[in-house]
Amino acid sequence: MLKAAAATGVAVAMSGGAAAKAKLNDESRKAGPKRDLPFDSDWRFHLGDVAGAESLSFDDSNWRNLSLPHDWSIEDRPGSPKEAEGWVPPVALWNLGPHPKDAKPVSPEVPIVMASVHPTVPGGPPRKVGPFDVDKTGFGWGMGWTVGGTGWYRKHFALTDLAVGEKIEIRFDGAYLVTDVWINGVKLGRNTNGYMGFAFDLTPHLKADGHNILAVKVANEGETARWYSGSGLFRHVWLSRTGAVRVPLYGVSTNTVLANSDAATVAVGVEVDNLGGQARQVSYKIVARNGKGRVVANTGGTLSVAAGKTGKISAELAFTKPALWSPEAPNLHIAEIELSSDGAVTDRYTQRFGIRTISASPKNGLQINGRTHQLQGACLHHDHGILGAVAIDRAERRKVELAKANGFNAIRCSHNPPTPYFLDVCDAMGMIVIDEAFDCWEEPKLMKDYYDQYFKENWRRDLTNMIRRDRNHASIVFWSIGNEIHEAIKPRGVEIATMMRAAIRQHDTSRFITQAITASYSGEKGAAARAQLDVTSYNYSFNAVQKDSATYPDLTFTTTETHSYDAWDVRQNMDKNPAYMGEFLWTGQDYVGEVGSGSSRLRSKTAPPDNEKKIIFGMDVSMLNFYVWDYPAYQSGSGEIDLLGLKKPPSYYRDVVWGRSKLALFVQRPVPEGYYEAQTAWGWPDVLESWTWPEGNTQPMVIHTYSSAEEVALLLNGKEVARKKLTVADKMKVTIDVPYQPGMLTAVAYTGGKEVARKVLETVGPPAKLRLRAERDRIKGNASDLGYVFAEVLDARGMLVPDAAVPLIFEVSGAAKLRAAGSANPYGIESFQDGKTRSFHGTALSILQPVKQRGEAIVRVSSPGLAGAKLSIQLG
Repeated sequence: MLKAAAATGVAVAMSGGAAAKAKLNDESRKAGPKRDLPFDSDWRFHLGDVAGAESLSFDDSNWRNLSLPHDWSIEDRPGSPKEAEGWVPPVALWNLGPHPKDAKPVSPEVPIVMASVHPTVPGGPPRKVGPFDVDKTGFGWGMGWTVGGTGWYRKHFALTDLAVGEKIEIRFDGAYLVTDVWINGVKLGRNTNGYMGFAFDLTPHLKADGHNILAVKVANEGETARWYSGSGLFRHVWLSRTGAVRVPLYGVSTNTVLANSDAATVAVGVEVDNLGGQARQVSYKIVARNGKGRVVANTGGTLSVAAGKTGKISAELAFTKPALWSPEAPNLHIAEIELSSDGAVTDRYTQRFGIRTISASPKNGLQINGRTHQLQGACLHHDHGILGAVAIDRAERRKVELAKANGFNAIRCSHNPPTPYFLDVCDAMGMIVIDEAFDCWEEPKLMKDYYDQYFKENWRRDLTNMIRRDRNHASIVFWSIGNEIHEAIKPRGVEIATMMRAAIRQHDTSRFITQAITASYSGEKGAAARAQLDVTSYNYSFNAVQKDSATYPDLTFTTTETHSYDAWDVRQNMDKNPAYMGEFLWTGQDYVGEVGSGSSRLRSKTAPPDNEKKIIFGMDVSMLNFYVWDYPAYQSGSGEIDLLGLKKPPSYYRDVVWGRSKLALFVQRPVPEGYYEAQTAWGWPDVLESWTWPEGNTQPMVIHTYSSAEEVALLLNGKEVARKKLTVADKMKVTIDVPYQPGMLTAVAYTGGKEVARKVLETVGPPAKLRLRAERDRIKGNASDLGYVFAEVLDARGMLVPDAAVPLIFEVSGAAKLRAAGSANPYGIESFQDGKTRSFHGTALSILQPVKQRGEAIVRVSSPGLAGAKLSIQLG
């Protein structure tokens, strides 16, 4: 629908001066109402608060011109250096020492020392570079040392062909955080939820034959998020033009009444606003098309709607031999809704939906169309790494593609609603989704300026908007009302959950309601909270699921957060207990902020035992080993896919556990003598697919193998040096010590005495040249598409140098521009905009954005002393 609107040739807005105008041509006007016209281009932006910027007379001629989506927090800070002069980030993942002595716990309630900033030392990391500034950041480690602030956006436009009775509505898909909107100096309203869309009626305030100015102030001040949120108008903006008789925002619902291979019935509800001054007789048509565009069902009728009131169409569509939606075959349909009054079409509304049934039971688990599906899910935050939080369509789609390519069949939107387009992609790719509303309710969570201060006044509106916006997505199976809510088991929390359940059921009765509960609330302690849920979900503790499943045999369960290290145990529990429907890993992909959840630290082998163990959120954790990275680390580190989209070692382990692979081979980075590497609960040892290490090391290399076979043998330069049988206690992963010798390390997996898999690591030479590798050699010629091009460091033979860290310069010319460049190094603080970076594990990434509809974009990468590379990307 959105792409169709963009392709109509309708120009709704243009910038370039006070006389800027936009006209609908005659042909498009005859076509009738237009919905979801792109309104992203030609905005003016100023970082900082400005008095009077909402007024018509304000002079914004010196402001920066840009297009949306836009996130200023990932951009270089004014006056900050783009490079960390004189400092080179380490490649080892572990923290080199303890937290600073004066590091304080987050709070008395959460006695955990988070990532801190060490005192500045010569040759150390700078306190500010690119988008990072430890002195200006609102919530340090939580936001990854980035900066929020206040920004203003203004858009000049004209509509010179307004028809009598026409209604103009603007819709924002989201803005972070507190957003105030004016049109021609008139305040339209405020939004306080950074992740939910909101809309305003512009009609009463437009100048039909004059210059209109839309002004938007976005404030992201203080401690507003405990992960990277981004700042500004970071999602799409749309304009809709309809008649006075129209479908209101999120006013269409579809619900599968029954469905099988022979027939299906889908209930369609359509709200009809009559914004005119007199009662209207409204005719409607509803046409359903399948994925090939063929009409497969239709209905129609009339209704009367009083002036200023909203009517409701309740219709049913009957399908013969329907194409059902499922994760294996995500078939989708389109409902085309047309409203007419007095012989004229007043609104056209298109709604995509899927036909499918869902059920859950302790005996059969989660079933879609009668087939059981085990949830192999991933929690995902909304940011896109070095792109920031900008919701560019290709970045949104790529995130889902990466999850599916790495074995996940489900996504938990952590911990707030995603973009509508993200859910469109989940529909199209057959993902199963938990759509999550809130990370806190009335009680705050770590921060001072969090959503808790807006919750009482706004939760009902925000939750209702989420349900109404997303209720037609076939991919959504669960509504989550919260994540680790502090007051969940208290009387007030149970009261809130009860009200939330009722609010959801007013607008959707078909999906399961859940809540990500801390494991400490399991058993009788959490009975009142569980009573409001259709599915019980615990974070991390599959043991709590096992216990409660035995105690409460009528319940079904998920674990809404799990650790990579527990993949084997989780699968064993799922296979044994159908009531345990599946897991959602924390986390599917690395993200900016919440620094060091997946980190590690070097600890002395002679250090006294850690006696500061505490139970936090139902887990045995340590104040000294929870979030152990310090600045300049800026990433979470807990993902199974890295910040650039590449697989990390725990992802290979998960492939073995779930039968997608029989063998994986990694080598532990040698630690200094007398130390060992201690991981957090979300961490993983610093292992690489590398057999290229400094010679003369007296310590044996620790070889990690993950295998579903019965036995693994290691060969060094063709000679067997070790062999080990795997037991159930090994949980498909074993370590073997081998002395280092350059050449070839081979792992061979055997079952029943026969070889079933083989992996080889070979010693490579020093960096000699660069290679560029594009994910796609052709991209669309519009700003919603992106080209991802990796640079790889090779030796003279053309083999990847697996631990190479060399300076790189990306340059882009032709039909695209460089949007971002960087590496996956968690310590790699730098500008992501200047094209300069340093490879990590031999790889870095450049991201291109089209500036022309057709043509060729040339990407070049260079490094001192290495042979450079060039690559062509076709557009259009």
